[in-house]
Amino acid sequence: MDSIDTSSVTAFHTFEPMSKGIDIEGFSRFLDQIRQGVTTDLHGFIEANAQIVEKLSAEGAMLSNGRESIQWDDATLIFVAAREVEKDGGPARALDQGISIERLGRFPSEDGNPIGYLRRYLLDESPEKLGERLLAQLDVGLRSEIRGDDFLSNGFGGMSLHGWLTDSDVTNLRSFLQQAKWKVAKDEVFDGGVREIVRHLSIMLKAAEKRGVGIIMRSHT
Repeated sequence: MDSIDTSSVTAFHTFEPMSKGIDIEGFSRFLDQIRQGVTTDLHGFIEANAQIVEKLSAEGAMLSNGRESIQWDDATLIFVAAREVEKDGGPARALDQGISIERLGRFPSEDGNPIGYLRRYLLDESPEKLGERLLAQLDVGLRSEIRGDDFLSNGFGGMSLHGWLTDSDVTNLRSFLQQAKWKVAKDEVFDGGVREIVRHLSIMLKAAEKRGVGIIMRSHT
C-alpha cells in the first residue's frame, strides 16, 4: 500500500493490553444500573470482581464507598479497571513497539479508524460470522452503535473507548484472519488497505495472545 498523507487525521487509535479475567460486560451492566437508578448489589459485585476493585483502589477510586464517591466518568472507570498494568502499578508495555502502532493509529480513511475500515471492506465468509462479530465488539462494543448511548465511551481528556477483546476473543480473531475466511470488497477505497490493516492487526493479536491478555481499543485527540 502506498504511503498516504495522514496529517489531517486528528484521532489516534490505540490497542492496549487488557488484563485477563476482567468482566467488562458485567462491569458495564453494573455502571448502567447505577446510572439508571436501579438498585444494585454493591457488596455482591465487589465480592465477584476483586480484580476490578483492586485496580481501581490502587488509583484512589474506592468502589466500596459507593459509585457516588468516585468523581471519574464511567469510561475512565472502565479503562482503568481493564488496562493491564505492571507490578508497580505503571502502564504495561505496549503490544508493539514498531510501525504497527503508527499504521493502525492513523489509518488514512475518513475517520482514521482502521477497524471501522475493516468492518466496511472486509467481507466475512464464515457461516458463523465470527470475524464480523469480533471486529464489531472491538470497534463499537462500548459505543452508541451497539449500546444506544456513549456513557461508557466518552471519557476525560478527549478519550473515547471503542470496545474490547477478551484473551479468548484475541485467539479467535487471530485465527479467523489467519485462515482467510474472508475477502476484500470490490469497492474498497484504498487499494491494499484491508490487507495492510490485517497484517498490522495480526501483529497486535499475536503479541496479546503470547502474553495471555485481551485488547481494549480507544481513540484520543
